[in-house]
Amino acid sequence: GRAFGDGSQCEVVAARVALENQNTVVDSSSRMLSGTWLSEGCENRPGPEYVLRSYTFKPDGSYRFIQHHYWDDSCSTPKLTIVSVGLLRMKKGSMFHGDSSVGFIRPINISIIPQDIRATKELDDLVAHECPDQNWKAWRRYDEHLVYENNNFFKQTHYQSREQYTGNSISGRQMSQSSGDISCLGSLKWAFNELKLIKIQLRPIFMNSLDKKKPRNYRFELLLGDIHSRTEHRENYSPTSYQQPLINHIPDGSIVNVNSKNYTIKNNCNICANLFSSSKTPPHLFEKPHLPPFIWGEWTSTRCEIRPMGLYLTRKFNFFISNSEWVADHKFYDDPFCTIPKFVASVSGHFSLSAKNTVIPASTNIDLILENASLIIHSRRMVREMNLLKTCGPYNWKLGQAQDLSSTRGCAQLGILVPSVHYDIVKVEINYEGNCLLYLGQFDTDNMPTTNADRPSAFQEPLVKCGEAPNFIGEEDEYYDDLMMYNSSIQTQNLIHILIMSIALIKLL
Repeated sequence: GRAFGDGSQCEVVAARVALENQNTVVDSSSRMLSGTWLSEGCENRPGPEYVLRSYTFKPDGSYRFIQHHYWDDSCSTPKLTIVSVGLLRMKKGSMFHGDSSVGFIRPINISIIPQDIRATKELDDLVAHECPDQNWKAWRRYDEHLVYENNNFFKQTHYQSREQYTGNSISGRQMSQSSGDISCLGSLKWAFNELKLIKIQLRPIFMNSLDKKKPRNYRFELLLGDIHSRTEHRENYSPTSYQQPLINHIPDGSIVNVNSKNYTIKNNCNICANLFSSSKTPPHLFEKPHLPPFIWGEWTSTRCEIRPMGLYLTRKFNFFISNSEWVADHKFYDDPFCTIPKFVASVSGHFSLSAKNTVIPASTNIDLILENASLIIHSRRMVREMNLLKTCGPYNWKLGQAQDLSSTRGCAQLGILVPSVHYDIVKVEINYEGNCLLYLGQFDTDNMPTTNADRPSAFQEPLVKCGEAPNFIGEEDEYYDDLMMYNSSIQTQNLIHILIMSIALIKLL
């Protein structure tokens, strides 16, 4: 197999990301949670579901959640809106993440607003199937329907009026006509289990890896628990990883104090103002172009990534156009800042790009054929454990020494099988800054293997392009022509300019 080039631009990007990881400040307290947190862009959840979130937390422990659901991966065609009001209690320290808090929510009411005729029909059919013995009024577009109300809460609460928790959500007339019990709606997967795991952090913004000074600006991020990849397990799932972060909706340049130190917040969210303008009217984002799967070149992680069960890692991929080879390094760590190395799994093989994925139109099916694998262990404890098991690699393990895993057909306890095929999905996007991003499919929460018919329905954290495949340099005209062919109906002049600039930047790498 082929490896990564020496002195790769990826190393420069990785150094900058490492600086940001090491200087991240975490404070998952209720004081830091107060405020409104918004999605940075259209979020792709397993299912697939396409969501924009707006969550508000108050100092008294009350919350108001708004989720706008969409039919498409650009969040340009609204489907329905979910509004929930309730109370949240936080407890510091989770089983898998000591720097996070555990949340205990008490919903007071949940309501749903269909945003088009297709959504009303889908909801009518679903509720008729799930709640056959209940009296529901017909769903109407733009009408708010109460699907859950905690009557015990109002019986126990004498000092606060009912209107405090319902006046901002739904009228009393609608309550009497459409009240129901959330227990019969389990298959709707609208439980807010993500609040069981809460992490709040200030992530520094470094312009380059040579900037060793204290960063001037920070991103104010809220990471909530991950969504189970299989919908049938979602209702009772306790998260062990995170979704993509929400951004605190505070003015640019605001000061946040943590442990008697002040941090200046840089709020560069491109859609936040649009999302915050109306609580119940979902924003219509611009339809994104579906780019062709030109995946050749080097790609690296943009932050310390977190997998279920408390695994921390960074990734680096290289795809070669000449012979359809791929190489990947997965570096695992013992800490959430990716500073204490644990082990490195290096894998390689061939890949095959096939048809466009029918579940997520923006993605393409890719088969990653794993033919070679090696492992380097940096943890003394892991060395002892591996030498006791004697199922991975032909020799006794030593700290920092690589072993080929072919003779043992991989390492089953680490999920590495040689040979094997991983049936995945892939998509390429260009962000607002003009960076080329690569998305691979999200792993199954329970680490179940994928099949050709059961590929991922959501994505991992994006990888950023940091090096070019030799055979691809100079083919920007072909790239541009193919891009226009794929997206002629939805290209805008601004996007074209961004793409041209991106191609010019890629040539400089």
